[in-house]
Amino acid sequence: MIEFPHLMQVLMGIVALASLVTSIVMTRGKAASDRVAKLETSIDGLESRVTTVEGEVRHMPDRETSHRLELAIERLEGRMEVMDERLKPVAAMANRVHERMFEELNGR
Repeated sequence: MIEFPHLMQVLMGIVALASLVTSIVMTRGKAASDRVAKLETSIDGLESRVTTVEGEVRHMPDRETSHRLELAIERLEGRMEVMDERLKPVAAMANRVHERMFEELNGR
């Protein structure tokens, strides 16, 4: 038969072991809780940054608008080339007039 003192020693051992296990679990739980709190803080910061970026991106042109802008710029470049070709004779005439006036001033 099991004697009372031995039974008490076994029970005290079980209580001590249970206390140790509880302590370990609680410590790990606290560490996990701290990590979760840090992650929540980090997520809050990221949410704020994403909201800011979304606000900035909302003002940017989409793909279709960008394509239309590219086409418009190409048309403007073409018109500038045409204008440049049309102004070359005018520039040549201005140079001839300038040379003529310079000759007249030097000839006197």
